[in-house]
Amino acid sequence: MRLKTFTAPTLADAMELVRRDMGEDAIIVSTQQGGDALTCRVTAAIEDTLEATETIPTEPETAVSEDTLEDYLRQVLTAHGLPAHMINATVRAALKVDERDPALALAAAIDAGVTSRPIDFNTQTKPLVLAGVPGAGKTITAAKLAARAKLDGRKVFLATTDATRAGGVEQLDAFARILDIKLCAVDTADALAAHKDAIDAADIAIIDTAGVNPFRANDMTTLRDIAAAIGGELVLVLPAGGDAMESADTAAAFADIGAERMIITRLDMTRRLGGILAAGLGRVAIANVSINPRVAEGLDKINPVALARLIIPEDETEHFSLQTKVAP
Repeated sequence: MRLKTFTAPTLADAMELVRRDMGEDAIIVSTQQGGDALTCRVTAAIEDTLEATETIPTEPETAVSEDTLEDYLRQVLTAHGLPAHMINATVRAALKVDERDPALALAAAIDAGVTSRPIDFNTQTKPLVLAGVPGAGKTITAAKLAARAKLDGRKVFLATTDATRAGGVEQLDAFARILDIKLCAVDTADALAAHKDAIDAADIAIIDTAGVNPFRANDMTTLRDIAAAIGGELVLVLPAGGDAMESADTAAAFADIGAERMIITRLDMTRRLGGILAAGLGRVAIANVSINPRVAEGLDKINPVALARLIIPEDETEHFSLQTKVAP
């Protein structure tokens, strides 16, 4: 993937430069206000499309020892709550690349172990069945997906099977009315299957489900039946900030019933990201992330560099470089 930094008088101007040069698929890695408060720097990343024989210009390396880099990465990943066996594997992967910038070395390790598969309305053919534990943010996620599809001019089918939780239907129905979408509320797989024609006629179908206990067989069977009834794709909605092993076990439980992708929520409220890494290092790819509670702003994509920069912010990397630089 390719990194590039843009400088402009304002953030809006810098973002416009990103869009012109790198396109809409660019991922914002970091933003920084200049020392004179009159300039803004935005660093963006995009998946590399160059041939393998070509080289990508990079900033000069900071010469640090492998042991120093290893120690630093272990400290960072421990602070983020990643369990020891995953730290060992991640650090080994990071040290395999010829990179001594901690964030970029970590990004390479994440790239090797975590799959990114964003939701693309242009290619999505199956209904999206959002699933997760209670309070994961499924309803807001359903509203965000519906809003984005509606703004794109697509015909949206929106349903919820969370018909028994107090306020569950009302919350999503409020969003649906704002978007001028009729909400379908059902409580069983058979009731949802009765709307198969309407689901098939829509450009995008989004199903919000009731929160489940991922370690209770009956809950998971019910969820799998809902997805199977309409030929839907189960998408795990996983809140950031959870215990790493719990997050990994939860992702594994949903993978067992067919979930291949997950949407990470509450990223704006989370400082320790070991749970995301632990879940992503399993069998479930990261589709998108939610970085704010505003429905209109939708979901964001994330790539390994962006995730690594969240774990090791740019100012921390600069501090590490100053403290560990050695003579060439």
